[in-house]
Amino acid sequence: MNHNPSETRAERIGKHSKKHDLILVLAVLTAAALLLAGRTLFFSRPPVSVTISVDGKDVMTLDLNQDGDQIIESPGGGRNRVIITDGAVHMEEASCPDKVCIKQGAVSETGQSIVCLPNRVIVTITGTD
Repeated sequence: MNHNPSETRAERIGKHSKKHDLILVLAVLTAAALLLAGRTLFFSRPPVSVTISVDGKDVMTLDLNQDGDQIIESPGGGRNRVIITDGAVHMEEASCPDKVCIKQGAVSETGQSIVCLPNRVIVTITGTD
C-alpha cells in the first residue's frame, strides 16, 4: 500500500469511512427516488373497479363508478357487506368481532384496500390496465 508516512491510521480510516458514507447516502437516495417513481406510476392510474377476494381468490370485480351493494360470504360462515357510492367503497357490515374493516372507512384511490382478516376478505381498488 502507498501511504503518506505523515498520515496516521485514524486519518486513513476517516477518509475511507467518508467514502463509504457517501456511497451509502447515494444508494439510499437512489432507492427512495425509485420507490417514489414506482408509487407515482402505480397510483396514477384512475380508479375504475373494485376487486373482491375471499381466501386469496378473486370472487368478483365491480365497477367503482356504479353505486352498488354486495354481500360477501366467507368459507367459515363470515359475512361482509360492501357498499359502492360516489366512486368510493366501504365496508358497511361485517360479522367479524373487531370491525376494523368497518372503522377503516371509505377508500377511493387506486391501490387502496379494505381488509377483513377474520373473514379473509380483501376489497381492492384497481385502475385501468
